[in-house]
Amino acid sequence: MTKEKKPSSPLPGLLGRNIRERRNQRGWTQATLAELVRVDVETISRIERGAIVPSILKLEQIAEVLGAPLAELLRSSSTLAQDQSLEIFDWLQNLSEADRRFVMETTQQLCKHLAQ
Repeated sequence: MTKEKKPSSPLPGLLGRNIRERRNQRGWTQATLAELVRVDVETISRIERGAIVPSILKLEQIAEVLGAPLAELLRSSSTLAQDQSLEIFDWLQNLSEADRRFVMETTQQLCKHLAQ
């Protein structure tokens, strides 16, 4: 058996974790997802572990089966500050103005503290 080479980017692990979380939210096993996207269970396992990255076409199929926009799967897996800020934007949308202000002030203070 050949040893898998771990990708140097954190993206595969984050993408895999995101797919696993969405699969678990649906109450599906890896076997269920594998059957729906027509791959081996081991392939789903390797994707979720971040050992491999699916092709863009397979990723599109996984996103469709999971009921998630492809862009959201990728954005949620990104380590880029711009993509992460879009995730925070999504979280803020459902909050009241006062709660958004609280989150912004808390985040600002936390960022100032961490930048020291």
